[in-house]
This record gives sequence, C-alpha cells and structure tokens, in this order.
Amino acid sequence: MADNVEKLYPANASDNPDNVLEQAIGQYQDVFVIGWDKDGEMDVRSSSALADGGDILWLIEKFKSNLLNGEYEG
Repeated sequence: MADNVEKLYPANASDNPDNVLEQAIGQYQDVFVIGWDKDGEMDVRSSSALADGGDILWLIEKFKSNLLNGEYEG
C-alpha cells in the first residue's frame, strides 16, 4: 500500500535544499552536489563513480555550456 503514496510539494518547495535532494532520490546513476553548508562554506560531494576529478570537471563544463546556451529555465 505504501507504494501508492506520493508526496506532494508546494510550489516553493525548491526554496528548501532538503526538498530538492529528496525529490532527486532514485533519479540518477551518479551525482555531483555542490552547495553552501549551514556555515556558509562551500561543500562538495559526489558518488564514488565520480571520484575522478576529470569526470567532475567535464560535468561542470557541460553544465556551464548548457547554462550559457540558455538550456535551463530560471
């Protein structure tokens, strides 16, 4: 029965980083997360498959290219 339960998020759910991360559960093969921790310090984490700095740099550059080309809506 729990398989039928779907959590609903309000329109401003992305204001809370925990909601964003919760909605991503089960959606990705590998992840790289960069953000500000509660002390205002940059914190970076990744799944073990992305332990190579080259793979992470490629992801950053791909995101940067997509962002500059207007592929994301704000």
